Amino acid sequence: NFGNWQQMVGDQTGDDVFSGQDTGAQNSQEVISCKYCEVQLPLDHTDVLVDHCKLCSSVVRPDSSYTYVCVFCVYHSFFHERMKRHIRAHTSEKPFKCPYCARRCSRKDNLMQHIEIKHSKTLS
Repeated sequence: NFGNWQQMVGDQTGDDVFSGQDTGAQNSQEVISCKYCEVQLPLDHTDVLVDHCKLCSSVVRPDSSYTYVCVFCVYHSFFHERMKRHIRAHTSEKPFKCPYCARRCSRKDNLMQHIEIKHSKTLS
């Protein structure tokens, strides 16, 4: 029964992060330069990076679909959560930890799939 495993990993939105747990890049002092304006941004603060993706005044936005433009590449999205998920691919942030093993994931849906495949016998 997988009734409570979703509860263990949080809701489906991907917004929640298990508080107090190391998320990989969280303790680094690394910074990156925005490819458009060259401002220095902290690599370990996904929300700061995503906010800059929306607010950078040096980005040319041809239409409204360019609400968020990645500071690393040419990816763009109208949606905050999609940009947040995309930024994690660049930063290697993995905030979602399996409660049964050491596996960490950058996306909550990948963690839920991992639990279902690898730990289904544990949950039965």
